[in-house]
Amino acid sequence: MTDNAVIVGAGVIGLATAHRLAQDGLAVTVVDAAGGGAAGASVHNAGWIVPIMSTPVPAPGMLGQAFRWMAHRDSPLYVRPSPRPEHVRFMINMLRHCNPRAFASGVEALTSLNERTLQLFDEYEKDGIRFEQHRVGQLLVFTTRHTMEEYRAATAPMERIGHTAAPLTGDELRDLEPALSRQVLTGLHCPQERHVDPASLVRGLEDRCRELGVRFLHGSPVTGIRSRGRSVTSVLAGGEEVTGDLFVLAAGVHTGSLSRLAGRPLPIRPGKGYGFDDTSGSVTLRHSVYLGEAKVAVTPLSDRLRFAGTMEFGSSDATIDPHRLRGIARSAHTYLPDFPPESQPWGWTGLRPMTPDGLPVIGPLPGKDNMLVASGHSMLGVTLAPVTADIISAEISGGRQRADTARTALPFSPQRFIPRRGRTTADG
Repeated sequence: MTDNAVIVGAGVIGLATAHRLAQDGLAVTVVDAAGGGAAGASVHNAGWIVPIMSTPVPAPGMLGQAFRWMAHRDSPLYVRPSPRPEHVRFMINMLRHCNPRAFASGVEALTSLNERTLQLFDEYEKDGIRFEQHRVGQLLVFTTRHTMEEYRAATAPMERIGHTAAPLTGDELRDLEPALSRQVLTGLHCPQERHVDPASLVRGLEDRCRELGVRFLHGSPVTGIRSRGRSVTSVLAGGEEVTGDLFVLAAGVHTGSLSRLAGRPLPIRPGKGYGFDDTSGSVTLRHSVYLGEAKVAVTPLSDRLRFAGTMEFGSSDATIDPHRLRGIARSAHTYLPDFPPESQPWGWTGLRPMTPDGLPVIGPLPGKDNMLVASGHSMLGVTLAPVTADIISAEISGGRQRADTARTALPFSPQRFIPRRGRTTADG
């Protein structure tokens, strides 16, 4: 058993991993570039626990639609023109995965990954992690039957793990949520899905990690990774050399550049999401609601209503484009007529770690015997955090635990991004 684990990244994936490894009895150190407190994509998101919506971002026709939308800065999906080679390569590789076969394979892999999602969140509460969680289910609402049927087909594989999507008429939806407009004609009711306040989840995980003895080094960006042969010996973080027996890269969009420092660059690129919180009380909801054609998530929390949406490729900073925020507000008014269309919300952005095939990267980094990766979760970081930590724990423990997770974990291995000519015999 490894004694000392160093986790790079204090977002929801890194914290979930730190929590699990501390429970396993390891001495854990978490290093993070941020200065402490909830920040980044782990808190700037819809806060959904949604196996029912666990599908790869690259879908048939997705990038074609994005290129048609490029003239509209407030569109749900936007590819910002960029001549940077890494951006061009990433988009080309993503385009290659926008086909029915790759999409179906990705859905199947994510379905298997989600078999224990709700159980693991229940275990968080039993362990004393304090966070705001709602178990009221989710509604996917649409202004056209065609779009509803597309989503119904995409969610159907989740039925085998107990996550169902029952079709409802517009009137049936308004019986559940009177705030919905008459333009909503149909939808899907997903009773098993949940939502959380993501900032409370991050705080709760960090608090519990501290109780378990986890050491935190905030404000410590990693600038170097030192190795001896196939073993990593330390990371240079905030001017300190942090040694360990095991290392986990869980740094979100920065994981790609960190893996490069380790000699195995991974194609993890940012996808910028936008959102804002409404405290006006103009709209009241019980369920989390997905505004289908607009691709906007609406989350009712204890003291506010959260709106989140859009995906922007080609931007890697926190700059806010007001057109995109206004686009979310305008589209929300179509489905929620009491929400003012002229709203000028104060917003935020979050950089989601994306991969070309739309699947997370979880498992050992090829070429390094004691470094693992847990990143690339796109919009599913909250949903998949506990099971990601489970897989990392199994890889470290080995034996029966690893055998139990091997088939589920295989589609997410970092190995899939290593060119065959760059693999050694030991890499497979």
